[in-house]
Amino acid sequence: MSTPTRTAGQWWDTPGERIEVSLSQARDRATELLVAAGAGRSDAQFIADVHLAKALQGDHERGVGMLCLQIRAAQAGAVDLAAAVQVVHEHGATAVVDGGPRASGKLVCREAMAQAIARARTHGLGWVSARAAGEILTPYMEQAVQAGMVGMALMQSLPIVAPHGGVAPLLGNAPMGWGIPAGRHAPIIVDMSLTQTSAKGVERAAAENQPVPAGFLQDAGGHPTTDPRAFLDPDWLQKGKLVAQGSLLPIGAGHKGYALVFVVGLLTSLLTGTDFPWNLGPQAPRPQRIGTVFLALDLAAFGEPAALQARVDEFIDRLRRSPRKDGVADILYPGERSQALRRQGMARDRLELPQTQWRELAAMWDELKKGAGS
Repeated sequence: MSTPTRTAGQWWDTPGERIEVSLSQARDRATELLVAAGAGRSDAQFIADVHLAKALQGDHERGVGMLCLQIRAAQAGAVDLAAAVQVVHEHGATAVVDGGPRASGKLVCREAMAQAIARARTHGLGWVSARAAGEILTPYMEQAVQAGMVGMALMQSLPIVAPHGGVAPLLGNAPMGWGIPAGRHAPIIVDMSLTQTSAKGVERAAAENQPVPAGFLQDAGGHPTTDPRAFLDPDWLQKGKLVAQGSLLPIGAGHKGYALVFVVGLLTSLLTGTDFPWNLGPQAPRPQRIGTVFLALDLAAFGEPAALQARVDEFIDRLRRSPRKDGVADILYPGERSQALRRQGMARDRLELPQTQWRELAAMWDELKKGAGS
């Protein structure tokens, strides 16, 4: 399988000169910086690995750049990397977990999926709601499949989608994830929003003054546009946070995609006891809480796990053998390309990323070493 440098669907790229560095060195430095900011070592490695995996997949907007932002937030006390995550409500196969408003969303969500897996061992399924933002859902899907389970996640997000027929951005873009274990093949991993594009790509296009593909956006008046600045608030760069005046369009740009976005926005608020999407974001008048919900299904509750995983392989194999369009080398299944990129980078112990991001990580490392020596 020929492997491009970025995952399918990522139409944007981060500009600037690239530098190739040791993946192990980047991981070690990020881990030490997170430990110095208050994280336990295993938690620090988990957080670092989440973002380094995105960098290996060519998504530098969520890679080392976002990792540096989270380290800075922890250093400033805005994020508590040692917050205790507690079960605040439970009933049978279900639970709600919370680490408080400053807890690392990644660590809260990892515990939520762990709780869902534990309940699935007993009940066949576990549904756990987290009062936190998972941000990147892939690691929790991997957590489920590594336990031999099907995983699912739905997440709340900032108001960047208008209701069908409307113009005001009131809904989130409905991030969702699925993880399905296979036998011979790598697992099926789905991590996507239910809009035609993610907001990250639009932010990047706006920063570079470049158009976005047609069919992705509407402006504040509800008209189709390819201008990313018609989607973003005029002074979004100065505010430093995403504020929408237009809207991302749901998948299909019609009522079916809107219905899915609606349901995710409602359930992630309702079942976590957190804010509705229109009460989130920098323009909100009070502190907000974002919710993510997790489902784990134990394959053993539905049959012999190895036999079920073999059927997943059969499903994948049939699609991959199907006729292809001219110029198409391979028919891939969800998560195949991103996992291949990650494996290749790990095997080489190399990471290619924008020089500016490496310099920022190196500068923080130098600050840490200077402080340790003083």
